[in-house]
Amino acid sequence: MAPKGNQQEDPLKQLADRLRSKTGIEERAAVLVDKRVDVFRGKDFAAYLRKHEELMQPFVSKATKVDQQVQDVAAMMLRKGLFMKTERMFKKPKPGKKRLVKWPKKLLPLHNEKNFEEDHLYAWLFEKQVSPWSYFFSALALLTIMLCCMFPLAPHPVKLAAVYCSMTLIICILCTLTVRSLLALSSWVLLGRSLWLFPHLLSDDKGIDEAFWPILELDPKPEEGKGSHWTVRFGMGAALMLSIWALHAYAPDKGAVRDGAWHAHDAVLEMLNLHDQGRGRLGGGEDTSNTMGVVNDSYPGASSGRGAAASSATGGVEKEEI
Repeated sequence: MAPKGNQQEDPLKQLADRLRSKTGIEERAAVLVDKRVDVFRGKDFAAYLRKHEELMQPFVSKATKVDQQVQDVAAMMLRKGLFMKTERMFKKPKPGKKRLVKWPKKLLPLHNEKNFEEDHLYAWLFEKQVSPWSYFFSALALLTIMLCCMFPLAPHPVKLAAVYCSMTLIICILCTLTVRSLLALSSWVLLGRSLWLFPHLLSDDKGIDEAFWPILELDPKPEEGKGSHWTVRFGMGAALMLSIWALHAYAPDKGAVRDGAWHAHDAVLEMLNLHDQGRGRLGGGEDTSNTMGVVNDSYPGASSGRGAAASSATGGVEKEEI
């Protein structure tokens, strides 16, 4: 085996590192028999080298055609053992699916095949260079886990901040999914094609870094005669407008919505055992015995919950207002 220093100076290895960099070709994690590897598609490999012909010049003759140069470079890497040819373990679509997935999770090796074909998947056989950001995010993940384990010992303001941040994140997710669905449905009714906000947000074969890009994407134009009929779209649009009108017409007033939101807020804090230390909208640590009249006038649910708590705290004796 060549020394590590010589391996890093190998031009083919440097080219392989370039292909596996952030600006290189797309790759996905998979299982090769019983080993976890990163795989790439042959057509992505060929397209990248065709676009960057200068990367192949140290290894091939300029007189040959570009396609032959790609074949020669790939054959060199196959012989050197930088990657190997593979095939899908399952060659039929899953039940209920019409086509094979783009990135299969399980692969089988093709040890004896050293010819390069663009319609195959290939597995890298060397460790990827670790970015300094990987160490940073690993340390950040470890710190996050430690903080989560120490959450019961955290001060009360820290617990409240964690609860509010979680609630905010959940609300943002729900709002994003709602806007995404309404935008897709409205564009389909008007254009016959759906305009998606974050089209890869719920995709299984995309990474986290690709889930939010592109921001907007329009579905491809359907073939002639295969699109949705205008009557179907008109009926769906009418149903959508009727639903929006019904929600607006029968919506509760602002006071009821506000009281319901505070009731849900206090219920969540009570469930997490944070209500007694932080009195919801009254503020943490504040004595509520003298302000119970204000609370009871604020919303109906307060008299049954906080009034009982104040009564038990004073020995069951109710104070008369002067």
